[in-house]
Amino acid sequence: MKRDHDNNGQFASEGEVNVDALLAAINEISESEIHRVESDDGQRVSVDGRDYHTWRELAEAFELDVRDFSFTEANR
Repeated sequence: MKRDHDNNGQFASEGEVNVDALLAAINEISESEIHRVESDDGQRVSVDGRDYHTWRELAEAFELDVRDFSFTEANR
């Protein structure tokens, strides 16, 4: 996945997001088919045939805040 900015201009990179927790939450919400897809520009996720290119884009599509799935947040 591409690096993405949060509201404060900070980067939320792939290594900072607990992807498994994010995907589990989306699975609970949507009960949809979730697929990780390797591509030339990094990792993508496809949910019911729709591709998402950043973790933020994926989280926002399901009305989640990607920062809630950061390792920093999980360790509080």
